[in-house]
Amino acid sequence: MSVNGDDLEPRTSSAVRAVLQLEDEAPDSLLEILPGATVPLWAQVRVQFIRALSAQQTGSVEVTSESTWTRWGEAKRVARGYLPSRWDAVRHAVPRDVCFYVPGVTLAAENGRARNWLVDDFAAATEDAVVVQTRPLPSPLGPPAFGSTLSMESSIARARWRARGTPLAPGVAASVTSLIADYAHRLGLSKDIFVALGQNVVRNERQRPFQLAEVQRMLDRMQPKIVVFDNGSYTYLGEWVGIMKDAGAYVAEPQHGWIGPSHAAYNFGRAFESPALRRALPDEVLTFGTYWSDSIRHPGRVTAIGKPHMERQAAAAPEARGNRILVVSSRADPEGTDAFVVDLRAALGEEWSIAFRPHPGERSETANRYPRLLADPRIEVDTEPDVYESLKRSSVVVGVASTVLFEADAFGCQVIARDSAFADTVIGDAFGERVGTASEAADRLTAGRSDARGATDPAIWAPGAVDAYRRWLAERLQERGSR
Repeated sequence: MSVNGDDLEPRTSSAVRAVLQLEDEAPDSLLEILPGATVPLWAQVRVQFIRALSAQQTGSVEVTSESTWTRWGEAKRVARGYLPSRWDAVRHAVPRDVCFYVPGVTLAAENGRARNWLVDDFAAATEDAVVVQTRPLPSPLGPPAFGSTLSMESSIARARWRARGTPLAPGVAASVTSLIADYAHRLGLSKDIFVALGQNVVRNERQRPFQLAEVQRMLDRMQPKIVVFDNGSYTYLGEWVGIMKDAGAYVAEPQHGWIGPSHAAYNFGRAFESPALRRALPDEVLTFGTYWSDSIRHPGRVTAIGKPHMERQAAAAPEARGNRILVVSSRADPEGTDAFVVDLRAALGEEWSIAFRPHPGERSETANRYPRLLADPRIEVDTEPDVYESLKRSSVVVGVASTVLFEADAFGCQVIARDSAFADTVIGDAFGERVGTASEAADRLTAGRSDARGATDPAIWAPGAVDAYRRWLAERLQERGSR
């Protein structure tokens, strides 16, 4: 499977195309920086604007949940933030050449510990590395598998406490309202749908200086030459990327999921050639393979490295598996997906078992989004933390648009792609003709298939990921110079 650069435009969604056009026009408002900030407001909100445009086209439904915040819970969080903790990334920072900065959600259970499948293989192959995650430690899966792992949780709690009652810089709230209205007008959207976004920006602006001060203290003590920053191209983290660059670090982002010409966070127009917006982006993106590298518009370097966890797990997958179907969610059209899974169960005989795997971002709301399939005792809800363990037990994977479809192919699963409003711009014809109904999927299954597993496509999954990473790291460290 390969991608030609000329193929990007046909596979670009109308939502991304609209934003790219705006960024190519580069009106002055895209470069407006709020008082006290260093990155334009557009960087903070562009992903949400693309999602709003996309929702009109695809029916994607954002996950909403009730707040669990309480005064007592916040008080306990703050108290823990000031108490000594072995996991405190700021207080326990020491000089390190390489820092992996991650949310801490890409985890798999391993011998009673939590293995970060995205970066732990790379960290273990690095002579002088630390993993810093924003989520608390230890995780529900246990303490981290990589010993030099710390958390920003304590520093975030301290920052939230210090921000209490702090007034905003003059003009911030008015500027946020005015600029968001301007962006909405230019993109043909109602400013009213971004009221909550504006409120969130204002809240973040109140806390941001205190959070960045904690990050700065960590960087002063750590002095990393390279920061591998997960989600770095989601430009609402631009201030964090910028402060790491200011500290002298080279910022690279590891690919963690599907990217392509319709992804909100990996396609940028000419406005991002400006230093102010370029500051918000990593210097380099490390992809799973050349297929992904050639599918994005990113102003930084793009290098194919591979995915070591997938490489190792796919090699260990058994040849023979039962008749287990794994249906993976993409968050789009939950009502339609709910009906599809129930109908598929009804269309197949009992020789087939069916498991539904919610998208990680909707697991807490599965019962609300998929009530029909949850009510069917013959349908399993797959909550295995590591999707690869699920793929090892599945012979068929059905989905709309997900990296899991590409991974399933590498695991030797039969892949059946469902049609959708955005399938053309995400997976195209990578898995053959897409099915529109559960009965069509059932017909595809009952038609049979060859059990022979094909070779993993090296364009999609670059082989020898750890060795490729070592070579990449040596080159970048040499460029940065010795400590």
